Amino acid sequence: MFQPGTQPPGYPHGFSMIDTNPQRSRSVSQTATTPPVQAEGKKKHLNKVAGPVLLWGIGVGAVISGDYYGWNAGLGLTGYWGYLIAIAIMGLLYAGLSTVIGELSAAVPHAGGAYAYVRTALGRVWGYLAGVSVLLEFVFAPVAVALTVGAYVQVLFPDIPVLVSAAVLYIGSTVVHLLGAGNSMKIEFVFTAVAVIGLIVFMVIGAPKMSLDNLNAYSGGAILPNGIGGLWATLPLAAWFFFAIESLPMAAEETKNPAKDIPKALIMAFITLAVIGLGTLTVAAGVGGSDFPGAAAPLTVALSNVVGSQTWIVPVIAIFSLAALVASFHAIVIAYSRQTFALSRAGYLPASLSKLNKHHAPIGSLIVPGVIGFVFVILGATILPDAIPVLVTLSVLVAAVSYMLMMAAALVLRKKRPDCTAPTRHAADASRCGSP
Repeated sequence: MFQPGTQPPGYPHGFSMIDTNPQRSRSVSQTATTPPVQAEGKKKHLNKVAGPVLLWGIGVGAVISGDYYGWNAGLGLTGYWGYLIAIAIMGLLYAGLSTVIGELSAAVPHAGGAYAYVRTALGRVWGYLAGVSVLLEFVFAPVAVALTVGAYVQVLFPDIPVLVSAAVLYIGSTVVHLLGAGNSMKIEFVFTAVAVIGLIVFMVIGAPKMSLDNLNAYSGGAILPNGIGGLWATLPLAAWFFFAIESLPMAAEETKNPAKDIPKALIMAFITLAVIGLGTLTVAAGVGGSDFPGAAAPLTVALSNVVGSQTWIVPVIAIFSLAALVASFHAIVIAYSRQTFALSRAGYLPASLSKLNKHHAPIGSLIVPGVIGFVFVILGATILPDAIPVLVTLSVLVAAVSYMLMMAAALVLRKKRPDCTAPTRHAADASRCGSP
């Protein structure tokens, strides 16, 4: 035993167990109490290039392709009036989710998104589960988008195989992202803007030709022609107008002022999607015919009913649809690469996946999930004829896991860490809100 104030055995001469240097003591204390989630961001960091406008492009772009295809089958299940109820239900759900995500991303601005929020509130195991569910969601979803891109390219150029179009999409998007977040987000904004303009043009052309008889035709005027069962079956299709908006906060570490910009961008994106989705549904249903619910390209069918069978319709809609699909694919690449980067940086995945290039882009996190995704594209194009609906269903199911965990995380943080989620909390306080 040694007496207090004496030198402990085995310690070098001059070493004191109590550090008398106040600056060093403060540094050691801060290091010891740095929360794990916040400490991860100090290991490898991304460039802060985004403001609310570029973030809006990511949030809307990730979703916008859903306005061009896939949703119209719900008209055959519950009619137009029942579809309004379905889109209202899903709109309320995603409005709540967007509010929660905005609150959590302001408290924990992290590239891991759901992983970081859930780990902060519920611990490592639940955080890992949330991270994996988001990663699977955003690996499956772009496979469906890539296959759809291949189908639309064949409308314009029938001789180009689906796999070639999908390969160009994966390689092109990956290369753009490797050149840095600033360039990739600006390109994302351009494609998103073109896709939004396409929907506005469609609504302007179609609105004057709408009729109440067309809106009633899908259900014979009944509000719920197939009862609650029809409404229930339509809910996943109504979610298509909002699905993947949760990819926006994945750019938190590349945002100049995440505490303010991400909630603002989420609100802007949600309002844009709600207005455009409701307008697209109403105008398309108001001019559509009996074959509209089963149409593979619903906007093309709807526009044909307005202006007749003219040769320019299909290529014009195909071009706007491709812009929307590229916007969604490009935004989802941001999501899966940042989720992979965050899980790698935290030690859940190999460290090589979080290596950054000179543009501060995560090389492995962009390339490896892209290669895995393209393998699924090959399987979908050659073996699974109904791959797209299967992939969409898988994406929605695994996304539901992260949705529930994020809701739980928000409730826990509000109760146990009100300093993290208070509306008046400043960005400078973010370091206090990591995992204890």
